[in-house]
Amino acid sequence: MRTLLILIGLYQSANGIFMLAAPLLWYAAIPGVTETGPANPHFIRDIGLAFIAAGAGLLIGALKQDRRAILIASIFLGGHALLHLAELLHGTTPTDALRDIALIALPGLLPLALLAAAGRRAT
Repeated sequence: MRTLLILIGLYQSANGIFMLAAPLLWYAAIPGVTETGPANPHFIRDIGLAFIAAGAGLLIGALKQDRRAILIASIFLGGHALLHLAELLHGTTPTDALRDIALIALPGLLPLALLAAAGRRAT
């Protein structure tokens, strides 16, 4: 569990750093983003900070074995994942669905699943 949380935390933090450091490059480089509307560098940076905060929460939670930090990080990551899954219900291509599930939904919901599994083992 710990290693997986660290990897997800690094993944989310790296995405946030990319968004903060080069918002227009991030906008152009991430598949599907250009289809969501025009680039707004300020807004991309704002969201990048949320990814950095969530990634840091996962890293802290994993390293200090603090379930609360993981849960707090999962507010943004899980909500973001659920939003993307809900949008899939309104129609999308199989390629876009696979991308969103693999790159957003799984890394966003997996920390909650790991917490739930750890909670079941502890009881």
